[in-house]
Amino acid sequence: MKRFLILTKAIFLMHLRNGFVLFWNFAFPALLMLIYGVVMSQYMDYMTPGVIVLNALSFGLVGSSNMMLEMREKSVLRRMQASPLPAGQLIGSYLLVNLLIGILQSTLIIIAGVLLYNVPVSALSLALAYPMILAGLLAFMALGGIISGVAAKAGTATAVGMTIYSSLMFISDMVFPLDMLPNWLRSVVPYLPAYPVVQLVRSALLEATLDPNWVTHLLLLAVYGIGATFIAAKLFRWEPKA
Repeated sequence: MKRFLILTKAIFLMHLRNGFVLFWNFAFPALLMLIYGVVMSQYMDYMTPGVIVLNALSFGLVGSSNMMLEMREKSVLRRMQASPLPAGQLIGSYLLVNLLIGILQSTLIIIAGVLLYNVPVSALSLALAYPMILAGLLAFMALGGIISGVAAKAGTATAVGMTIYSSLMFISDMVFPLDMLPNWLRSVVPYLPAYPVVQLVRSALLEATLDPNWVTHLLLLAVYGIGATFIAAKLFRWEPKA
């Protein structure tokens, strides 16, 4: 346990010293809330859960995959492989750090929503929303694991993650309501990974209740998360591609 805690602390500090992580996971969410507030201040109740999921998606597809590739490129993984540290502890430590950063990011957005736009939040809504945010983070990180397994460089992973993230941002009910989409696209969107998280978080945070289809949404997330984890495990490498 002591080695696990030391490793977790080391990975956490390593990421906090990374300007990319600090900007995209802490400064950018607050900036995004300010931008949306200027443009659509009357819709910030609706927008705040969308921004939470938007940034969780960005973190999973871009931030998390970038972290793994940087650790691989800097030979951090190679040195860990040569140590007596069990692989399970490395994975657990990495997941814990990523989840902590993701939760801190989401908390920052909620605080901004409450203080700047009077988004109605209660203790019950937070108790229901955070497990949904965690479920989304786990699924998005698993998908990011596929990107880090396929990409050779951190820059490539960032480009791929940003492309997928930007595409999902406009069609997953995060920013624009589903009603604004063409009919053919509306039938596809509910099966995309971000959509169920948006519904789960929005219902929990704003209404302090579970979405009527919460079981279906969680099952879909589980399919994405378990499937992506299996593929990411197959693609995992300790060393950079030659």
